[in-house]
Amino acid sequence: VPNDIDNYIVFKSKLYKRDNIVRMPLEKKLSIIEYDKKATVKLNIFPDDAIIKVVIDKYFIQTLIDPYQLDRIQFTEPILKIYVHSNQNLQLVGTLEIDLNEYFKTEKYEKDISSILNETDVTNLVFKTNRCFEKYAYEILKKLDTVDRNLINTDYHIEVYKKNNQLLIHNNIKYWDELEDIISYKFIISFFNKNRNYLEYYIPFVLQQFEGNSHIIVNVPSTVNLLNTKIHINSNKLKIKYEPDWFLFFG
Repeated sequence: VPNDIDNYIVFKSKLYKRDNIVRMPLEKKLSIIEYDKKATVKLNIFPDDAIIKVVIDKYFIQTLIDPYQLDRIQFTEPILKIYVHSNQNLQLVGTLEIDLNEYFKTEKYEKDISSILNETDVTNLVFKTNRCFEKYAYEILKKLDTVDRNLINTDYHIEVYKKNNQLLIHNNIKYWDELEDIISYKFIISFFNKNRNYLEYYIPFVLQQFEGNSHIIVNVPSTVNLLNTKIHINSNKLKIKYEPDWFLFFG
């Protein structure tokens, strides 16, 4: 057994080191997708706009691979098929086909379902799939566009400032319920050298660290040079900026 066993995953009775490949078995039988608000694979249905959006929980998927290789993610079962039926006559009225390898390049999938809604009412829809992930769910929503209230008066949830060998990580979050689905997720702020695109330093943190605090301070080793760096965070939902000048924060 390897000493770093947490960096390995079992798939089809074999041990694999976590890399960029999501190894998940595909069930042969079809399962009905239940109505719920949270899931690994979530179908958001907007009947007023005749649109269905598929949202896949990237944070769960990252636990199955080496998170630093998310930008090269590949799936052993790359095609996710969801069959849409009407519960009035069990007739197949449509099929969603999502290429997971392509989905994670944009994290977007949406489909016009006006032809499906011409066949049956949205409340009569039944979704089935060959399960591969932990949980599937669908939800009928009214508004297509949702606004994160934290970003009404600012462009960023998190601002990072540098002074000497310290980083101040300041949060602008007032409405924590907007981020409740990622409140315990382990974020990683990575600092890359602008010229060489080389990882100079990284900081792991969770949003819970900000409870009761407007900011946290991180001491950086004196051997690390962050002057000519750009940052990246492993989330599209959390907006972040980096200013290599502490004075901009304190004024």
